[in-house]
Amino acid sequence: MLNKIYRAIVISRTKTAAINTLAHLSERDLNDMGISHASFVEAQVESVIAELDAQDREAANTIMRKQIETSAKRLFAAV
Repeated sequence: MLNKIYRAIVISRTKTAAINTLAHLSERDLNDMGISHASFVEAQVESVIAELDAQDREAANTIMRKQIETSAKRLFAAV
C-alpha cells in the first residue's frame, strides 16, 4: 500500500515538474530535443513510470532469489 502511495506521489510530482519546465521551454528548445509541446509532459511521466516498474521488478527478483536460496539451503541441509 505504501508503495502505491509512493508511486502516486512520484508520478504526480514528475507531472508537476514537467509542466513547470515546459513553461520555460520555447518551441525551438523542444524541436531541438525532438519532442512536441503536446507530448513533453506525457513523455516525462512515461519515463518515470518505466523506471518505477523496473525498480519493482528488480525488488521482486531479489525477493525471489532469496527465497530460492533459503529453500535450497534447507533442501541440502536435510540431505
